[in-house]
Amino acid sequence: MRVLLLVIGIYQAANGVVMLAVPEIWYSAVPGVSETGPANIHFIRDIGLAFLAAGVALLMASRRPGDGRLITVATIFLGGHAVYHLVEMAHGTTLTAAARDIMLIVAPGLLPLAALLPGSEKGRT
Repeated sequence: MRVLLLVIGIYQAANGVVMLAVPEIWYSAVPGVSETGPANIHFIRDIGLAFLAAGVALLMASRRPGDGRLITVATIFLGGHAVYHLVEMAHGTTLTAAARDIMLIVAPGLLPLAALLPGSEKGRT
């Protein structure tokens, strides 16, 4: 469980750092983002802070996987973001876009919840 939290924490925090540091590059590099409308640098950086905060919470949880509060806090944003994308998929999207969103958004947003499931305490300290 620690490794899962560590890897997803790095992924989310790195995404947030890129959004903060080079929002224009992030906007043009992430598949599907430019299809949502013109780049709003302020908004990209605001969301980058949310990804950074969630990623740091998961990194902290990787050191203390028994503390579900950190995972819960991270999942408020990441899980909500994942569910929002699932709702959009339910209203119609291409198979390619759905597969991309499941791999890049939904799975990394919801997998940390596995640390809260019964039986996951084997990896807890």
